[in-house]
Amino acid sequence: MDFVSRNNFNSFKLHSLFSIKGVRREWDLLRASFNFWDPEDHVFRFHLDEICPTIEEFSAILDIDQHLPFAVPVLKRSYHETLCEVLGLPLPIVMKMLESRGLNLRLLLEEAQTKVPNSVLESHKKLSALAMAFIGEFLLSSPHSEFADVRISTLIPQLLQGKSIVPIILAETLNGLDAVVRGETSILLGSPLVLQLWLMDRLALVNPPTVAIYKPKHYRTRSLTRPDLQSEKDFLVDLCRRTGKHIRWSCPWWQCGLPILRSPGRDHVSVFGLRSNSFYRGDRVFRQFGLRQHIPAEGVPHAQKDLTPQLITKIERNLTHPTKADSMSSRTKSFLMSDSYKTWITEKVWIREAKRTDERKKYLKSLRKESKKKRKREQDS
Repeated sequence: MDFVSRNNFNSFKLHSLFSIKGVRREWDLLRASFNFWDPEDHVFRFHLDEICPTIEEFSAILDIDQHLPFAVPVLKRSYHETLCEVLGLPLPIVMKMLESRGLNLRLLLEEAQTKVPNSVLESHKKLSALAMAFIGEFLLSSPHSEFADVRISTLIPQLLQGKSIVPIILAETLNGLDAVVRGETSILLGSPLVLQLWLMDRLALVNPPTVAIYKPKHYRTRSLTRPDLQSEKDFLVDLCRRTGKHIRWSCPWWQCGLPILRSPGRDHVSVFGLRSNSFYRGDRVFRQFGLRQHIPAEGVPHAQKDLTPQLITKIERNLTHPTKADSMSSRTKSFLMSDSYKTWITEKVWIREAKRTDERKKYLKSLRKESKKKRKREQDS
């Protein structure tokens, strides 16, 4: 991609992918982390210490301004016209790209690479095709390899209007974690890449950056703190030993602003994915933003629903007028839990956490057995 095309591509707010798409996937870390995800509270829990990705943090990792208005999925009976308009392709070619599994990314890229643009408009359509392929491959993955959800096509015009895709990426990733933990699938949907980058920093598996102004392009220059972790078993053993003191509560290089704590009247932040809603509890992870952890406010709990125009409008309105932390001056930098919160969280999760601990022990035992069998096979051969 030449300089002019790359500069024009920045209009989609996807420029960070040029730097991070080549990061090695740590699937063993991701699989180990599934054992610590609580689909009821939407947190990774290490004993009583909880962390969860937020809009502000995913925005920072992707170098997208967290204050931008948010793109929303558009519901339609058919997406053929939208694809034709976004890609600048005739209907017969678009129909070839569409299958029951979704939009064929391989055919989409082939069309974008072979078509020589004869005008500025055609060049723009070619970049739209590349943006869709990037989103489908790295940010909003589908259950089928090399295919993307056709609803991504409705996001492209919104990105060019300066809107952020981050809440949708976060919602799809959170719902993807739920599906894996509940045994509905073994494939993590959403963005395994962005989740991995977030985990690597929060779990202090990479050293802090040494540059004054941090950007995604600097990530690959950071060295690993635990290069000895080479398998899912290694990562699981390491994570089982972790408590709050092993979590990197402060990541100042992300330069996150005031966090969203919850949607009005709710006990959570509502976000929309491509097909259903999701949530996270911002006031359960105060410490990620340098705030002392207190008992979160009560409110209407989350209800999983398929998207409707009414639900999209409601979530969009709530994201526009959320409850935020009072001020940056309230940051304590102590990353502690109040005594009342310790009592509250212990009473709330100790039975559930004891059960999950037993499940992790059994799973770790099975991994160790499999590791021994593998070594024996290698020795025999």
